[in-house]
Amino acid sequence: MAHTERRTSTLRAALAALPLMLAAGLTAQAADIDTSKRIKVAMVPKLVGLSVFKANQQGAETAAKALNIDFLYTGPVTASAQGQVDVFNSLIARRFNAITTTSNNPTQLAPALRRARKQGIKVVSYDSDVAADARDFFIQNTDYAAFGKALVESVAKYAGPTAKVAILSSTPDATIQNEWINALKKYMTATYPKMQIVTTQYGQSSPSQSLTAGLNILQANADVTGIIAPDGAAEVGAAAAVEKLGRTGKVFVTGCSDPNAIRQYVKSGIIKESPLWDEVKEGELVMYVARLAVNNAIQRNGDFTAGDLGSFTAKDGVIVFSEPLIFNAANIDQYQF
Repeated sequence: MAHTERRTSTLRAALAALPLMLAAGLTAQAADIDTSKRIKVAMVPKLVGLSVFKANQQGAETAAKALNIDFLYTGPVTASAQGQVDVFNSLIARRFNAITTTSNNPTQLAPALRRARKQGIKVVSYDSDVAADARDFFIQNTDYAAFGKALVESVAKYAGPTAKVAILSSTPDATIQNEWINALKKYMTATYPKMQIVTTQYGQSSPSQSLTAGLNILQANADVTGIIAPDGAAEVGAAAAVEKLGRTGKVFVTGCSDPNAIRQYVKSGIIKESPLWDEVKEGELVMYVARLAVNNAIQRNGDFTAGDLGSFTAKDGVIVFSEPLIFNAANIDQYQF
């Protein structure tokens, strides 16, 4: 009986202490990141106004509040590398602590970002990388090979293994789109050798220009039954072109856009599957990495924790954010961004 009472007493004590232990753990986790000094961090997307980048902004703003960051979201109104360079020069002159960006052109952006680094400004690229020596860290959305596979499978399941497909991308120099295109071509050749890419077009990350390009693809290539559009605006433009020409059920579109932008096309069946990742949470991670970089509290090789987002690994300065998240008619309403 005495042993039972002691065990019961010990259990009660442990349970009573549990909330304090959990609170202490959360406090220790927060204390791992020094937020005592307010810092200035800018997020420079390829262009302002595009929904996927607005989702990044949403997450970044949330994290910035928790990390004592004076946050600025700014960028060109069109997908212009020179426009981004002009923004960088302004941020350097205003002595920002960190610049985060997704690249329109890795080569053209590099000199300005190298200059920023020489002046002690931390540079974190995300989504679409810059030259490796022009940034401190790169947050890669997802593994390139995995994403290339997801794009191909999202068309092959519905257009078939011998389909003729078109690619509608953003710009010829977009780093991330070119990585995905290379990956999907490699996967397609190995897995669906009879599938054929008949044309590659560009919509300049503009919904209206992507619609025009999508219409041109379908009108010039009547045998195309799939369009892979690895760009937010391009996927919407391609889907709108299919709808406009009455090709629903005959041409299947996939790409990478946020769920709010493609919801109507998923529900109409033009887009059966569309891979992406959680853009809002990625925006949060960008701010965590920027804060840690400014603090000199993150290594180019090693593990780190980003609050509630969990643990991540940096390898030669590259941090992979997540596995592909596949949107379809069954789950798309679970996501609002």
